[in-house]
Amino acid sequence: MELIDVIIFSSCVIGLIYFAFDRLKYSNKKTYHEKNDRLNQLRKTIAAIENDNRETEELIKLINHDTVYDDEFTDKLIKYGENEYKLNDLKNEKKTIEKYIKNAGKYFKY
Repeated sequence: MELIDVIIFSSCVIGLIYFAFDRLKYSNKKTYHEKNDRLNQLRKTIAAIENDNRETEELIKLINHDTVYDDEFTDKLIKYGENEYKLNDLKNEKKTIEKYIKNAGKYFKY
């Protein structure tokens, strides 16, 4: 065989092996449904955090700099700062799950 034939044959074999592993990774229905449920939970959690952040931002806009803050307001501000990091992590996880569901969706016909 010539060099070109060997290259074409090896690329076809590599493609078939990749397809087989891809099929194994995405064809598990149980994992697909678990990821789908997790995605729904993430959406609810992200919406709740964003809503809480919006409320806190509105409070921040309304405060006077001369007022004395109570512990509840201080706790809300601390939680607001922590929510930003948590929100970024949840959004990253949401992206990876959406990518998995998009790739796995072609193996299931509903």
